Amino acid sequence: MYPWRRILIPTDFSTASEWVFDDAVRIAGSTGAEIVILHVRMTRPSNPGELRFPADPSLYDYVEKVELEKLRDRVRRANATVPTRLLVRTAPDAGGEICRTAAAESADLVVMATHARHHVAHLFVGGTTQQVITNPPSAVLAIRYGIQRRPAFRKIVVPLQPNESSSAALDLAAAIATREKSEVHLLTVCGAAEHQDAVQLLAGIASSKLAGIAATRTVAVSDDVDREIARYTEKSGADGLFLSAGRPSPLKLDIIRNASVPVMIVPAEAASGEC
Repeated sequence: MYPWRRILIPTDFSTASEWVFDDAVRIAGSTGAEIVILHVRMTRPSNPGELRFPADPSLYDYVEKVELEKLRDRVRRANATVPTRLLVRTAPDAGGEICRTAAAESADLVVMATHARHHVAHLFVGGTTQQVITNPPSAVLAIRYGIQRRPAFRKIVVPLQPNESSSAALDLAAAIATREKSEVHLLTVCGAAEHQDAVQLLAGIASSKLAGIAATRTVAVSDDVDREIARYTEKSGADGLFLSAGRPSPLKLDIIRNASVPVMIVPAEAASGEC
């Protein structure tokens, strides 16, 4: 539900997972949301009661407490008005536990990194990311490690497929644009035969969904959708790319992995205001 009330940040204490904190704190501050920082203590899939890296539980407790308090302090330094809670969960699947915790905590938004260059990267890249975005319990903001930081969602690109008259991503983009006075860029990539229909589709959507919002409509003729979306996002100076949730296709995963801006994955419930 937007405006955000509770934002979940999964962390494995790597540099990559810490990369998203500044964005999450900014977003939380803009709507008065609480931040919940989650660490998943990993166990073996074949034996969920056994830690993946066996050690005295007191050692885990100490390290997790120290690292989580560092992250809490980071949030406080960035914005002392943002309330923060710390959670540790034990599970064999990081992605599944992120989804379960987001649902249990009624989180409106999950903010997580998608890339890393560390030995712990497997926790938040590939399988984990796909598991979270396949059936997200809330909107998920995926931020590629190392990309340029954005101060706000001033320009939001929403790709729409031909014959797609509405989408959760568009509804959320419109809600954010209304609150933050942002621009929304509607983009359809299609073949030449679909061009005229796409032009009419975007015109209708802009008038019905984006009334009073600065909107740009673009129809690009291309058979390389991923490349065209990336090109347009870069050229337009966008601050965010919003995609409706659904089973991740190779195309969608390529867009998420390669995007030079944060990518918002939006399930229907997040856009409609349902919890």
